[in-house]
Amino acid sequence: MDNFSIENIYYLGPKGSNVNLAMLKFIELCNINYQNIIPVKSIKGVLEAHKKDKSSICVLPIENSIEGIVRETIDNLLNFEDTKILAQVSLPINHILMGVTKDKKNIKKIISHPQALAQCSKYLYKNFPDAELKEFSSTSYAAEKVRSENDETTAAIANEICAKLFNLNILDRNLNDEKDNKTRFYLLGRNNITIDNNPKTAVIFSIKNKAGSLCEVLKVFSSHNINMTYIDSRPSKKKLGEYIFFIEFEGSQYDNTINKAIKELKTHVDFIKVLGSFEVFE
Repeated sequence: MDNFSIENIYYLGPKGSNVNLAMLKFIELCNINYQNIIPVKSIKGVLEAHKKDKSSICVLPIENSIEGIVRETIDNLLNFEDTKILAQVSLPINHILMGVTKDKKNIKKIISHPQALAQCSKYLYKNFPDAELKEFSSTSYAAEKVRSENDETTAAIANEICAKLFNLNILDRNLNDEKDNKTRFYLLGRNNITIDNNPKTAVIFSIKNKAGSLCEVLKVFSSHNINMTYIDSRPSKKKLGEYIFFIEFEGSQYDNTINKAIKELKTHVDFIKVLGSFEVFE
């Protein structure tokens, strides 16, 4: 992939979050030259900052292999007309128990993001059945809280970068109930970057309110021998029972086959938006 330069990169923070790790991976894989990296507290906030800063790029989570699609990302992407997906990366999520103490027998309270707590529920039940569990807005904030309070009875579940960032002791690794826990992330922007290989395309559309409408859409992919890799639906927020669909599929919109399929899709839907064709880094 060609080098490209950017002034600001926005990402779903805080510093030390998994999105922070994904952002660093994008910088490496896409050869991004940048001046500033800026954490933002919410997905909508990231996209609003990117909307005002026309030359910026941003990084957001899109799907976790355990929890599923990040609906807030999809819902907000629908409202940003000139922002497109530039690349995708998937990262393993390895939850780590960390604290001020060096002995996990001292732990009476464990804090983390609710998803992290849920993804480690079996481990927590087995090893800390009597511990108080408290939810935080992010794993990184939880780790920072443990350090700031300097309490040897409290531990956080976060990633390894947080242990280094806040100088905490690692008490246990690989807490995940499901060991193959991954999250994939989007790099978003207005740039045009070269796709070297392994392209995917994402679209959002709404269908006509009649029997067989979705079936007609799916037949377009089948007839053009296009492999769909993801499909999900979201309420349109306009009318009860009305939905929009999010689909990812293999290939680039600039390929003749994909281009023809998208044109055909337009005859079967009320609305369609191509979110971009992008390189997939595994």
